[in-house]
Amino acid sequence: MGQTNKSTEIDSDTPVTIIVKRRPKPDRVKEFEEVMSGTTKDAMKFKGHLGANIIRPIKAGDYYRIVFKFDSMKNYLVWEGSEIRQQWMDRHIGLELGEQEVEILSGLETWFTLEGEEALVPPPKYKMMIIVWMSIFSLSLLIYYCLTPFISKLHYIVQMAITTLTLVSLMTYIVMPLMAKLFHRWLHCD
Repeated sequence: MGQTNKSTEIDSDTPVTIIVKRRPKPDRVKEFEEVMSGTTKDAMKFKGHLGANIIRPIKAGDYYRIVFKFDSMKNYLVWEGSEIRQQWMDRHIGLELGEQEVEILSGLETWFTLEGEEALVPPPKYKMMIIVWMSIFSLSLLIYYCLTPFISKLHYIVQMAITTLTLVSLMTYIVMPLMAKLFHRWLHCD
């Protein structure tokens, strides 16, 4: 169904962002939006669902983009294979022009996706590298000075485990969403 299926290439515990593009028939937009909204609400009830955004088209007749996130590919596949999802997909029949397009993202590019963002193309790799380096360098210094007094007597491997877990958690949930907002214009300009 117009799907860029990376699901076989992605580890089952890897977080994923799914981007679905759908275009309603002009005379069925209201019904299409009701079905799309119901589908999204039911998806949110599934384990591991981290949220969804519906990006409506600017011009009539363009695609709607539905962006939703799961904490793991495994949990996304449970939703994708569920009976309730299939019931919603059956309700979409006759409401759309063409087939839906699905893209599954699982890498660093998801760190640079803002909620409600229209442009879903990741920034150039050199720009992502600069932002990630700035973030990790600053955060590493902060973590070193804050954690060292508490973990310095632990075995080196335990120290590294605590430090890297803290670093990755802060990068994923706090620092990168903030950096993506702060540097959004620069990241996505030509």
